[in-house]
Amino acid sequence: MKRDVNEFQIAKALDIAANNPYHGTQEHMDGQSQAEQGDYTRSLKHANYLVTETNAQTTDWSSAYQYPPYDGQLRLDVYTHLSSGANMVEYWHWASIPSGQETYWKGVLSHDLEPNRAYAEVSRTAHELQKIGPKLVNLKIKNDVAILYSVDSANALDYMPFALAPAAQWEMGKPVATYSTVVHQLHKAFYDANVGVDFVFPEAADFSSYKLIVVPPLYIANDAILQKLSDYVKGGGHVLMTFKSGFANEDSAVRAVRAPGPLREVAGFNYQEFSNLEKALPLKGDPFKVGEDNKVMYWAEFLQLEHAKPLASYDHPFFGRWPAITRNQFGAGTLTYEGTFLSDPLQHAVVLDVLRDARVDGVKQSLPAQVREKSGVNGAGKTLHYFLNYSGTAQSFIYNQGPGIDLLSGRPVSNAKRVELGPWDLAIVEEQ
Repeated sequence: MKRDVNEFQIAKALDIAANNPYHGTQEHMDGQSQAEQGDYTRSLKHANYLVTETNAQTTDWSSAYQYPPYDGQLRLDVYTHLSSGANMVEYWHWASIPSGQETYWKGVLSHDLEPNRAYAEVSRTAHELQKIGPKLVNLKIKNDVAILYSVDSANALDYMPFALAPAAQWEMGKPVATYSTVVHQLHKAFYDANVGVDFVFPEAADFSSYKLIVVPPLYIANDAILQKLSDYVKGGGHVLMTFKSGFANEDSAVRAVRAPGPLREVAGFNYQEFSNLEKALPLKGDPFKVGEDNKVMYWAEFLQLEHAKPLASYDHPFFGRWPAITRNQFGAGTLTYEGTFLSDPLQHAVVLDVLRDARVDGVKQSLPAQVREKSGVNGAGKTLHYFLNYSGTAQSFIYNQGPGIDLLSGRPVSNAKRVELGPWDLAIVEEQ
């Protein structure tokens, strides 16, 4: 997600899009970073894509960030990319270089250029793909949820941040939360709920195939995209929208009307004031039942309700007169609005509530917390289910979807059968 170019527009000139997703390893590999970048890249052309660089052994331009993947993580990473629609995975580098800026950005082979642990795992994965690769490429993924990504809003909020760390004397504060923070938080909430997402872009936003559109701070927007969102809700769609949306036009000029500008009718409120929050605030009565994580921070809009219903209010003698989260029925759909920045667990709980409101089904599978499911249809027209264990302990679950074959083991998998996954392991079930 580069800020200095419009990747959606550039992708129109490409035959196939590609990305270079580097990510956490060891205890910090949960697949979400790869999925977020994969979902974004797939959505640029709504087509399969290539991974032209990713982690082999360790990364960094120094020797201060050397965290080689645990056994199984290199293999799991390849299938993680394929489960998001990648058609290729390759590494930077094949062999580690002996000097220069990327001496410690290690390849599959180390500096000794001899076969090693990483080479053995890459070789194992390559031999598996020789056999089953044709059943994995060109995976088609159909999602009910899309995130509306605005590079203009991202750049504007980088220029005018909504959350700065306290400044030391003679030093400017530094951003502690950004547009990208909100996008990442929202994507992770859906990922953790095992609900797949696409990305859509203001220049050519087509909402018609989605049940739910998620809107990170849409600070920069022309009237056309705001009208399109309004019409989508009126026609029966559902929207989860965050703060600062509708505030400025396409020229970054604040609209000379009450916020949220053209969204006022569909949102069901207006506001004239907003405040930074010096300290995190709880929501009154812990409405989403998240316990000690029942808190919001950084920003609060003083929402004045017209038609919307309050879902949560600040627990504070001053801010408590305004709702923090609202929902408005408009036409046949609903718009849920967050006028503040939520803690991660609170955002997850709100996303689950919005999914219920939008009648978006999660996966049918009841899975351990460490296991993610990604599904799609392969080139032969058969449904694939990836079950990926992002933990160092064995996991198991009862399979309850269509009978099929685990492509990796060759064993049949039937409804109500227990599936066992080793540490950092996976199963790929092709329904029959």
